[in-house]
Amino acid sequence: MIEIKPVSDFNLYHTLSCGQAFRWYEDDGWFYGVVNNKLLKICQEDDTLLVESSDESDPIQLQQYLWHYFDLGRDLSRILDSINKDQYMNVSIEVCRGMRIMNQDLWECLGSFILSQNNNVLRIKQMIRKISEEFGNPISLDERTDYTFPAPEMITNGSVDQLFQCGLGYRASYLFNAAAVVAEKQLDLVWLKSQSYLVAKQELMSLRGIGDKVAACVSLFSLGHGEALPIDVWVRRIAERLYLKRKASKRQILEFFHDYFGEYIGYAQQYLFHYARTVGFKELLDH
Repeated sequence: MIEIKPVSDFNLYHTLSCGQAFRWYEDDGWFYGVVNNKLLKICQEDDTLLVESSDESDPIQLQQYLWHYFDLGRDLSRILDSINKDQYMNVSIEVCRGMRIMNQDLWECLGSFILSQNNNVLRIKQMIRKISEEFGNPISLDERTDYTFPAPEMITNGSVDQLFQCGLGYRASYLFNAAAVVAEKQLDLVWLKSQSYLVAKQELMSLRGIGDKVAACVSLFSLGHGEALPIDVWVRRIAERLYLKRKASKRQILEFFHDYFGEYIGYAQQYLFHYARTVGFKELLDH
């Protein structure tokens, strides 16, 4: 058992349940998930994270990895203070406080959000599980077996048809194309991590099948660009019904969020999104 402490202003449940990551599931107070080619088991007791891993050969490295993965070094209080501008945000922060935006593996985040298009969280998780079973490597912990997310080369060694057989539908060709582009270094992910949000977003959108929302999700949940704003039906509803009181274009929604919430609009939308999706939009509206 590895302990990570002290962790402050952190809520494991909200962080792993808010729709930013798809490899985690809860069982009897523990979260199981595949991270960095390891099957992990994590729970939170006050200011301590308890972690078991399928590979505990280097516990210090794992501690450092998870500290970065959960972004535990960031001053969350300062961010939340800066976006807490009205009753909607105040209640969202009150209920979901401690939810942090994570630093996920770039390739897995990209692949996962390609699969997220026109999809729900349960179905996305099922798709990721299927392609991991088909192309990844098995790992075990507590008599449970899961699979690593396949590297780009693992996917390109197969075929689009194999992806299609995993139930991906039209997304199969998008994922295969992205894997090929990354495997052949036409898009260098190491280079991408050093780029500005605008450059990173433009590069991601140059890939077939990747639009504004997926590029923004990857930029926010993996590249650390807090100014990214993924606009889905929930965020559109929040913007139009709570704030703008009218129909609005994506550009108008983006401009409003940027002007109103400042540099951490990614955090603002994630807190509002998570509250609306889990507690209820009507309850948010009532505030």
